[in-house]
Amino acid sequence: MKILLKIALIFLVLNIMLMNLTYASGNVGLSEVQMIKKIKKLDRKIDNRPDETKLYLERGYLKYCLQDYLSALDDYTKAEELSPKDSNIFYSRGLVWFARGDYKSAIEDYSKSIEIDKKNAKAYVGRGMAKLRLDDVEGAIQDYNTAIKYDKKSRDAYVNRGIARDMSGFTDGAIQDYQKAINLSGYSPDAYYNMGLTRMKIGENELAIEDFNMAIEQNPNYGMAYYKRGHAYLKLDNKQSAKSDFQKANELLPGNKEIKQDLDDLTNELENMLKKQEIYY
Repeated sequence: MKILLKIALIFLVLNIMLMNLTYASGNVGLSEVQMIKKIKKLDRKIDNRPDETKLYLERGYLKYCLQDYLSALDDYTKAEELSPKDSNIFYSRGLVWFARGDYKSAIEDYSKSIEIDKKNAKAYVGRGMAKLRLDDVEGAIQDYNTAIKYDKKSRDAYVNRGIARDMSGFTDGAIQDYQKAINLSGYSPDAYYNMGLTRMKIGENELAIEDFNMAIEQNPNYGMAYYKRGHAYLKLDNKQSAKSDFQKANELLPGNKEIKQDLDDLTNELENMLKKQEIYY
C-alpha cells in the first residue's frame, strides 16, 4: 500500500511525459468523443497512406488516452516496422506497457529507446518508474540520475527521484528533489503531494498540510491529497478537519475502500465523543 500511495500520481506523470511528444501535443485536452472522431479520421488517412509512421504514432497515442492499450500497442508496433530507428516509438510503447502493468516489457522498450538515443532523458525516467514498481529502488535512482545528467530541467526526473529517495530513506534528498521540481515548473501538484507524504513520514505535519494545501490549490480534484491531509490533521488531533478531508476524498474517490473505512471510523469516533459529552453535561 505504501508504494501505491507514493505513486498514486503515476498516470499524471505519464500524461505529462506523453504531452512532450510532437504527435501528442496537438491532442491535449480533447474529450473522449473528440478523440474517437479523430481516430476515425486517422483510420481513413492510414488507409490512403499506410506507410506514414506519424499517423500510427498519433492514433496509438489517442488509443492510449482511451485506455485501449492493446490497439495502441498494435499501432506502435506497426510504427516500429516502418521506422525501427525511431527512439520515441519504443519510448511510447514502453508507456503503454507500463499502463498495462507489464513493467518488464516496459523496461525492454525503454532500454531499446536508450540504445538508439542514449541521451533520451524521458526514456530513463520511464525506465526508472518501471524499475521502481519492481522494487528496484537503486536501479530507479540510477536512471533518474542519468536523466538529470542529460536534461537538468526534467521535472519528471526530480519528482520520481524524490519518490525513490524517500523509499530508500533519504528523506532530505527527497524533499530537495520535490522542491527542485516545483522550482522548474510552477504547476507541480504531484511534487507538493509527495513532499507532503515525506514530511508526514518525518513528523513535520504542519509543513505537510501546507504542501497538501498547494497540491489541492493546483488540482482541486486531487482526492489523495485531501485524504493524506486528513491524516496529517489527525496527527495534530484536529479531527473535525480530518473528517472534512476524508469526506471530500470519499466524494472524489468513491471506490476507495480504505478512504471509506477511515471516514466511517472517524465519524463513529466523533459521534461517540459527542454522546459522552452529552452524558457528562
